[in-house]
Amino acid sequence: MGDVKESPAVVDGVHRLPRNGIKVIVIGAGVGGLQAALECWRKGCDVVVLEKAESLSPLGDYFTITPSALTTLKDYPSMHADYHKCVYDCSIHVYTPSGLSIHSAMPEWKQPGAVHSAPDVDISFLKRRPVYAQMQLDQLNRLDIPVHWGEAVTAVREEDDLVIVVTSLGNQFVGDVCIGANGIGSKIPGFDTGPETKVQDSGYAAARVAFPRSTIEAGSLASTLFKNIDVQPEFRTYVGHDIHLILFLTRDWVAFTFTHPDYDSAQESWSNLKRPSELIPYLEKASDEWDPAVLDFVRSSPTGVVDWKLRWRDGTEQWTSDGGRLVRLGDAAHAFFPTSGNGAVQALEDTVSLAECLRIAGKKNVPFATKVHNKLRFERVSILQQTGFLNREELHNADIAAIKADRRKADIGFFRIGRWVWNHDPEKYARDNYAACLAHLTEGKPFRNTNIPLGHVYQPWSLDSENKRMQAGIKSNLKKNGDWSA
Repeated sequence: MGDVKESPAVVDGVHRLPRNGIKVIVIGAGVGGLQAALECWRKGCDVVVLEKAESLSPLGDYFTITPSALTTLKDYPSMHADYHKCVYDCSIHVYTPSGLSIHSAMPEWKQPGAVHSAPDVDISFLKRRPVYAQMQLDQLNRLDIPVHWGEAVTAVREEDDLVIVVTSLGNQFVGDVCIGANGIGSKIPGFDTGPETKVQDSGYAAARVAFPRSTIEAGSLASTLFKNIDVQPEFRTYVGHDIHLILFLTRDWVAFTFTHPDYDSAQESWSNLKRPSELIPYLEKASDEWDPAVLDFVRSSPTGVVDWKLRWRDGTEQWTSDGGRLVRLGDAAHAFFPTSGNGAVQALEDTVSLAECLRIAGKKNVPFATKVHNKLRFERVSILQQTGFLNREELHNADIAAIKADRRKADIGFFRIGRWVWNHDPEKYARDNYAACLAHLTEGKPFRNTNIPLGHVYQPWSLDSENKRMQAGIKSNLKKNGDWSA
């Protein structure tokens, strides 16, 4: 549909499609915004990124990036190489607070016979967030994609055939489409996409920190946790009453995440800096039999621990403006709890899908591109958002006494993701389904998404409905709705 204006170019080994005349303005230089810029550039768009911070944020410890988010990494040879400079091939373990092992496995896509959607990538179970973002930024710089630092967006105006973005420096940027990739709490005058849904406190918080392994003193109790780490990194989850503690142990750096009820619920700010020792009473509320080595590990953090409120915004089916030239992406479109293990993954899938839809639509049909992308993605993302509630519930309500008596009852589904998630190719899906989805939107023709579990019947839900279900003691049947097998 797009007009061919020149021959494909190769820059830094990246094959760029002919320029299509589409001008893309990306708000936010987080992981989602940076990847959106890369994907749109690769598809022939002209791109600019606007970021209110003065430089790339160093915040964040680690996140899970599963195969479906890495299907286009091969298209960036230098970034592909950068990714593989540090791969954490983790084994996964679940323990009781006292240190009794109740589950051990490799990630589903690493198990014998598994086929996933990024076969050219040696998937690292976890990546450090700042390192991953720097890898993306380095790639943008090699492609000469402009990033304007210290330039907060103060207003957006959508017209019939263009978008005007105004910044705090008084600059105006004119484009065909504006992508809002600026986080869950983002509000910009004029950037209106569908019904406004308020940000809510979920009632939980997560204390997170990463630090060099060398901080752990040799011969300390905490050091005894590292006996197998030189062979293989470990992702350990300790389950207690209404909490869970994750330890990430590698040869060079370590981290922990402690998810708990929001004990500081009266606090207004999103985050609170705690001393490591302040977390120990929270852990002891959940169990009186913690492995002393685990408590020593928590105390060993050399820095303050950021205790983030886990905030939530109910999903909305509409991520685009009515005119279609504004579209939200990642957390700005759909909030995730860490227990879903999918926040960054779905943001990256978004970028690939949206860029391919823009390529297919061409400059004259940009509004259709964003709306088709939205329709192709909503149900998949919503289902994965809901897993965050179910996974937390299973971790926080494990019947440890029953598990000690019978290991077969260690049925914690936190690490059961399903082939439908990690064997998905968002670029191919957008390409294969664009025309049928467009006909559905414009002509009312039948269309059903197939990027969800086979046989799944989608059911709308909200924070309120999930809280009421849990308060009533009703177990979720989400992972029994369709095929979630590996």
